[in-house]
Amino acid sequence: MDVSAVKTPPTQPSQQVKRANEVQQVQKREAQEKENNAQATQQAQARPVVNTQGQTTGRILNATA
Repeated sequence: MDVSAVKTPPTQPSQQVKRANEVQQVQKREAQEKENNAQATQQAQARPVVNTQGQTTGRILNATA
């Protein structure tokens, strides 16, 4: 019998392995989303606000007003 003519069916990983991979992918996505949200928040805070007259506003809080 010719061995090269016999093909083995592809093996499928067990359900535990599939589930572990899914959990890892979800955790990676959540970590990336947190990083993106943190970066977007930092970028929004770092940008100074300029009014129509070109004056920079919003840096100092006037507590007596």
